Amino acid sequence: LFVGALLIAGVGGISGAEASGELAWILVSLALTIVSWLFAPYIFNPYQFQARAFGNDVRCLVSFFMHDGGRHWIDWYEKTQLKRGSGRSVVDISFFVAAFLLVSWYAMMNVKIE
Repeated sequence: LFVGALLIAGVGGISGAEASGELAWILVSLALTIVSWLFAPYIFNPYQFQARAFGNDVRCLVSFFMHDGGRHWIDWYEKTQLKRGSGRSVVDISFFVAAFLLVSWYAMMNVKIE
């Protein structure tokens, strides 16, 4: 996500933006969010400063996603994320699509009004 945002900024996809300072803060907050999500399991581990425990954590994380074709991760996802529930969930992709369409429509109406 962050690399994609940097690529867009790098190739000039946001050229002519008057709020480059605001864009910089958005990219900084995006970077902090991504870094915190990636490294939180290691930061909050009480054995974080022991090389053997850190190596074991990395091996377990890689094994969870890669061992047996990612079967552990797929089983976890099917068991916890694909549960049938009542009503809509924020995890549902249609929620994000509807939110994106609503924000796009609102932005377009503001452009047309001005």
